Amino acid sequence: MAECLRVAVIGASGVGQHHARWYHLSGCDVVAIGGTSELSCRRAAGRLGADFGFRGDVFWDLEDMFGSGSYDIVDVSTPYSHHRRPVEMALAAGSHVVCEKPLVWDGAKAPGEILGDGRAMVEAARKANRILAMSAQYPASIPSYCDLYREVRGEAVGRIESVSMEMEVKIRGGNARPYESMWIDRASHPLSLLLAFVPDAEIDSTTVTCTLSERENVARFDADSEQGRVEVTILMREIEAGDPVRRFGVNGFLADWRGFPDEAGIYRAGLSHEGREVAGDDFLHAFIRQMADAVRGEAKGPVVTGAAGLRNLEMQADLLGRATRV
Repeated sequence: MAECLRVAVIGASGVGQHHARWYHLSGCDVVAIGGTSELSCRRAAGRLGADFGFRGDVFWDLEDMFGSGSYDIVDVSTPYSHHRRPVEMALAAGSHVVCEKPLVWDGAKAPGEILGDGRAMVEAARKANRILAMSAQYPASIPSYCDLYREVRGEAVGRIESVSMEMEVKIRGGNARPYESMWIDRASHPLSLLLAFVPDAEIDSTTVTCTLSERENVARFDADSEQGRVEVTILMREIEAGDPVRRFGVNGFLADWRGFPDEAGIYRAGLSHEGREVAGDDFLHAFIRQMADAVRGEAKGPVVTGAAGLRNLEMQADLLGRATRV
């Protein structure tokens, strides 16, 4: 039987509540949650208790959290401007860490300072000899995507000549993230796919076009690698009605994502192309399960390492610095 890992989730009022559910379904024990206030933490604990029976400790002070117990994994799902401190505290306490994307971004700081924060986090993990992963789940889809590619095209994915991602988010209740805010919040996803398919990709700055508008961000550029030249297209959009599109792929073979509950009520992911579909685990579920397996020594590493997250951050900042606001 797999080791039952002790997990603490910081930021369980937001996206962290989804992470907590996937840890539970991945055979981990969520023993603590943390947040910024007693009220938000108690509310999050109530939701998780109703969802999967959470009865762990609740903290709204990080010093108390790390002084009260040890955790195999600490999941940092706070707003990205508040990533560095809890990540470094968790690593110093001997925990492996999952950090939400982007690795870090404090809008009050200059780009060089932001990248300095990211480098410090990766270095802290190296010194602590602990795993640091960045939660960007789309690379976890690659095995299913490759199965679909092979089924339709009759051959394996070969040399990567192009990488494309179109990502729409449906906004509700004034939750829009216009202009550069959308880029900061979401560009990690397409960039994580690029780096998963082409790990040594380097942006050719002479080819970059990046435009940020109120409801749409578009970036196009070429990247160089040992494989050769790669054309990259990123389109992110916010919509108020209709079903959001999530479409991505390589070499002109684009797959559409859909999420759905299975017979047991567990959320799953389907990828389709021209009427053919492969279904598998939700990408975030697969990401978290692989993180747990990596901590147990049963997987080579997480889906997105901290080092890959730092390269992602460097690309994100570089492209934003070349962007035009329209």
